[in-house]
Amino acid sequence: MAGKKRMTKAQRRRRRKMLVIAKLSAAGLVLIGVIVLVIVLISSCSKKNAGKAKEAESQSIAAEQESSSLAEAQAAALTHETTAAPKKYSDAEYAAAKVNEMGSVPILMYHRIYDMKNSETDYIGGNVDADGYNRTSEAFEADLEQYYEWGYRCVRLDDYLDGNVNVEFGCSPVIITFDDGDRDAVINGFDANGDPIFTDECALSVLERVKERHPDFNVTATFFLNDSLFRNGREKDEQLMHWMIDHGYDIGNHTKDHPNLSELTGAEIEEQVGFVYNLLDEIIPGEYVNIVALPYGIPVDTSADSKYDMLFAGTYEGKSYTTKATLLCSWTFEDSIFSGNVDKTYIRRIRGYDNGGEDWDIEYNFSILNNGYRYISDGNPDTVVVPDTEIEPGAPDGREVIIYKTE
Repeated sequence: MAGKKRMTKAQRRRRRKMLVIAKLSAAGLVLIGVIVLVIVLISSCSKKNAGKAKEAESQSIAAEQESSSLAEAQAAALTHETTAAPKKYSDAEYAAAKVNEMGSVPILMYHRIYDMKNSETDYIGGNVDADGYNRTSEAFEADLEQYYEWGYRCVRLDDYLDGNVNVEFGCSPVIITFDDGDRDAVINGFDANGDPIFTDECALSVLERVKERHPDFNVTATFFLNDSLFRNGREKDEQLMHWMIDHGYDIGNHTKDHPNLSELTGAEIEEQVGFVYNLLDEIIPGEYVNIVALPYGIPVDTSADSKYDMLFAGTYEGKSYTTKATLLCSWTFEDSIFSGNVDKTYIRRIRGYDNGGEDWDIEYNFSILNNGYRYISDGNPDTVVVPDTEIEPGAPDGREVIIYKTE
């Protein structure tokens, strides 16, 4: 066999160079591989982190959307709760509550409320005078408590006249009025909150106490004033009148001097009525009621003489006025405003006094009302509900009439 041919020095040097290059190339490839691997790992981590960030962002957005949806749902529920139509009941439910919105409505007429106990008077039942126009504060508070216990709830006179009888289901409206202003609100200024400081028990102090005790009684009343207002001094009375309006009370017209209108001319009647309207317009503009309580309940018939037209429309010292209703000193309750029988020139009131159940006093009138003659509400001021045994409403004023079967 022939021997291997030996490489020259030049060939060996070239071979060593090639081996070095090969080793370097291999190392370079390894390094490149490591770098690539690192890049891949970094990219992978970045993608994972980005994915997590995106997932977190998505979760955050979803949470915000869920929270927003919940808030919207709650708002929608609240809106539905506050704007939902009043409930309509079954015939059996109406019958069980004896709902009848063609029943009669008591409008109470009070005058002075004295800071006295019943035992301090010479008359029965908390009366302070023989005619029953004035009551002790003890008797007046007992009256209010009795109305509440009988299931009556206060309604503004102005609302009743407009057919807005908003009383809870199964309860009845009662309307409270005061004439003259004297002893209705006896105050000695106002506290730091702007509330009146009562020096004596009076109509307003009793009303406020009962209001606090029975929030669902919806305590309100209408006060009919002469030119002397509440007799606390003009400045105090003006502030008091604003406070009363803000706290749910109404103020109306009882003429300037409380005259017997039958003895006056048309021009004099115009002055008596127009003066008080101008006075109220100066103190509480646009916030009083255009209702006149007739002094002494006279005239009984406002159509008897054309001079009484001045009660309902006139002009005094350049200012025109209109009156929507006049009140009598009657002794009995009024019809449902939906009956079509209410004469707004002849609104009847019950004298707020106790005469042992005689002579059309409180006890006598309510004994009739509470024996099937009273207005009993369905809880919805936009409907008029009556039993099939009752006459259909004559003046529902666009309201839905519901007649339910009693059997």
